[in-house]
Amino acid sequence: MTGLGTGTKILYIVLGIISCIAGVWLFMYPGLTEGTLGLVMGCMMIGYGVAAILSYFAEGDFKQFFRCNLILGIVLIVFGIVLLMNIHGMMNFLGMLVGAFLVIDAALRIWLSFSVKSAGISSWWLMLVLGILMAIVGCYFLFNPGMSGYLLTVLIGAMFISQGAMDISVGLFAM
Repeated sequence: MTGLGTGTKILYIVLGIISCIAGVWLFMYPGLTEGTLGLVMGCMMIGYGVAAILSYFAEGDFKQFFRCNLILGIVLIVFGIVLLMNIHGMMNFLGMLVGAFLVIDAALRIWLSFSVKSAGISSWWLMLVLGILMAIVGCYFLFNPGMSGYLLTVLIGAMFISQGAMDISVGLFAM
């Protein structure tokens, strides 16, 4: 079984580290101005969108697991650009934007868990459970977009840390 290319692995590790640093930073400073939070979110969305699109073109046996990344990458880049173009106007909708991203990402992860199951990987159920939990959190954001800014910042920080840890593990352990 061949794995991810070296460039793709490095990209995942670098983005994972950047994401973890951004998550810790958001935990440390939950009272950020909306402009700063919007700038961080927009840039991270575009960065992850580019990484997702690049991983879609990964070579080897892992290519089948990255089929959904083209869609996710395009959605992230569009959300990131829209957010950066109108940070102050879009911050009113950030909760819904984060919720929409989480629901879309959760749906793709749930689909991926069944693909992983069909490949014979025994821990597929963990990805399914995490995808369902992500969908629940995403729906909460969608239906409660006016949440406290502090809580939203902390939850976005947690999302960055968990996404970063997952990306680092993909970069390190994907063959």
